[in-house]
Amino acid sequence: MVLTGGLLSIVLLTLCWGPSMAGTQEAIPLQSLHCYNDYTSRIECRWADTKAAQRLISVTLYHRLDDDPPEPVPCNLSADKPWSDCPSSPWVSRRCVIPYKFFVMSENDYFSFQPDRSLGAQLTVTLTQHVQPAAPKDLQVSDAGDIFLLTWRVHLGGLQSSWLSEWHLESELVYRRLQDSWEEASILYSNSSQAVLGPEHLMPSSTYVARVRTRLAPGTGLSGRPSEWSPEVRWDSQPGDEAQPQNLQCFFNAADMLSCSWEVRSEVASSVPFTHFYKPSPDTEEKECSPVQKEKLSSPYTWHRCQIPVLDSGTHSQYTVSVQPKKEEEFIKSSKNIQMGYPTLSVTKNEDSYILRWEVDKHVAPTFEVQYRKDAALWKEAKNEVLNTYTLWLSGLAVTRYWARVRVKPTPGSYNGIWSQWSKEHSCDTEWVGLLASTRPPGTA
Repeated sequence: MVLTGGLLSIVLLTLCWGPSMAGTQEAIPLQSLHCYNDYTSRIECRWADTKAAQRLISVTLYHRLDDDPPEPVPCNLSADKPWSDCPSSPWVSRRCVIPYKFFVMSENDYFSFQPDRSLGAQLTVTLTQHVQPAAPKDLQVSDAGDIFLLTWRVHLGGLQSSWLSEWHLESELVYRRLQDSWEEASILYSNSSQAVLGPEHLMPSSTYVARVRTRLAPGTGLSGRPSEWSPEVRWDSQPGDEAQPQNLQCFFNAADMLSCSWEVRSEVASSVPFTHFYKPSPDTEEKECSPVQKEKLSSPYTWHRCQIPVLDSGTHSQYTVSVQPKKEEEFIKSSKNIQMGYPTLSVTKNEDSYILRWEVDKHVAPTFEVQYRKDAALWKEAKNEVLNTYTLWLSGLAVTRYWARVRVKPTPGSYNGIWSQWSKEHSCDTEWVGLLASTRPPGTA
């Protein structure tokens, strides 16, 4: 971390002068002042100030003897450090010599510092124009069906105050969702110590925070500033349809643009796209606002925004806006996205060969893929044949059990698609002529 000049000075003061700085209002020159005398001919004083203070104001050391008027003391710059273990860079050190020969035990010396030019401020305060009420107390919220009642106590200043009554004050209640900032909060003004928030004020299934302050009502003859804010109160609004868009609001820049925004729960926004429609007046055609910008918030919501151009604010001054699911379509051409039913496979023996035959519902020209393997092998180790016929002759097979399966897809051209599921698997023993019916469902390894 890099320390600024002012913070560095404070840190150095703490290090050099320890805890005494924290509990005292004594200025640095006076705190660093040390004076000693030889009780013969002179008094010597040393003190220091910060360079930061010296850039703005210079101070002069004054000496007073008992009730005599204070006299300025000439001082010179010194290379001495105000403290032996303090770095010299933040400081400006001074050394002062006061010639003096009449040292008496009964006399008292006093030292002070005064700025080299007049400093100060003055204000004439008219009480009726500088009133600040006390902050409200006991802000509470209670659930009353589909509304929430917020109540508080207004503090008028006790029996000693003859200035304020409830007639002089109004209350300013601000409330927001937990994830929003106070700059985005809604405001209600009340002449009593309560306010009602209904469904038109609150979004469902949200956590809200509220605070209240009092202010001087117009026409009371008093002016000043509002009270401090009360402590905050928090509550959960009534549950509702969390899939609905929320917080739809629009603001006109008083020139040529109407900016609208809304929020949708991120889970919903990932599944259902929303868009924005508007009508400049009731008798005009509804238009779609584009583009819609999206931003994932730190809360569970995704923020949407769209800007509507305002071409004629004089003629069209009342817009109707809405948020609706966006209608999107995906074009899928049937002839290019075919997955045929899997073929029916059979196995027969013809002397020393085996014949694989299959049938398929043929609406388009087919291409077949045939696989066969030994019983101990895996399908990924099987032999593959891609062909356009409906039979495959196998000869020269080893004496063992074989498994076979076949699948089909449209021959690329006017039609296209993906492979069907594999047919039911069939097996045959090359040392036995008969056909074994498969007990394996399609697609298993």
